[in-house]
Amino acid sequence: MQVKAILATIIRTEGSTPREIGTQMLVMDTSQTVGTIGGGVAEKLITNKALDLLTSDHDVSAELHHQAINQETQTDSFSVCGATMDVLLEPVQDKPFWQFVQNLQKSVNDAVLVTSLVPPYSRSILDSDGNLLLGQPQQELYSAEKRQDILSIKAAKVIGDRDEKRWFVEPLLKTERLLILGAGHVAKEVAFYAKALNFQVTVIDDRATFALPEFFTSAHSVICSDFTPGIKNYEPNSDTYVVIATRSHPTDAECLKEILNFRTKYVGMLGGTKKISAIVNYLQENGYTSQSLARLKAPIGLDIHAQTPSEIAISILAEIISVKRS
Repeated sequence: MQVKAILATIIRTEGSTPREIGTQMLVMDTSQTVGTIGGGVAEKLITNKALDLLTSDHDVSAELHHQAINQETQTDSFSVCGATMDVLLEPVQDKPFWQFVQNLQKSVNDAVLVTSLVPPYSRSILDSDGNLLLGQPQQELYSAEKRQDILSIKAAKVIGDRDEKRWFVEPLLKTERLLILGAGHVAKEVAFYAKALNFQVTVIDDRATFALPEFFTSAHSVICSDFTPGIKNYEPNSDTYVVIATRSHPTDAECLKEILNFRTKYVGMLGGTKKISAIVNYLQENGYTSQSLARLKAPIGLDIHAQTPSEIAISILAEIISVKRS
């Protein structure tokens, strides 16, 4: 079968490298790339290696490529000498396997993807109890100590050492959701810029003339609904970021009251300090504690003196990125 793409994954770094372990880039047989493993000449060399595999007359199998990032691979005098990275190059051929991975990321179940770093670089998907869901059984993984190491990771890492078998382990992170409450000017810009950040965007508004899919072409769904039932039906969870930007103080307060019933990763509300203080005081009078209200990011967004809807949207998403990365 003709291989159409190569997945390049950083599995080891040493020295000052631009991207961390687990960073991935897809190299297509058209020479296009999706994602980046750091740019520069080093990325270009990895891309060329992937293209060599894609145009090979022989069967393509996974291989580990050691790439130095030093003066020999850079074209300027400001490069950091001595940095290296190991990149695993894998043919993307098993469509059912990757579809299974994608479905897992959309589910509520935790899982990890384990790749042996010994040829032929076999893969396994394990659930949160260590059960094999898909892929090749790897008996060495099933000691209690190894299983605990694997299932407790929060970011991609290599376990094992050079004297024994090693595995590259990636948590299958769930698709992160962005819920925008309100369909005004700022909401449109937030939805637009969020697409490039790979959020699954949902917009809810109670006005039929505003909650229109053609206004939010980058959104996963646009829902016309009263806010409280709309939020309940959506079921925000720990992978949900929430932006409250409705048309009025009362509807903002309604949304915040309902959202605080869910354990979201982020909740921010658009508005000035006077409006926010009034809403917070109202909720405190209705039994909401300072601890629960401390989750609210308001005024929303990083303070970059934003004025236009686009600038405000960028400040909001910058704050969401800071929460996500921390």
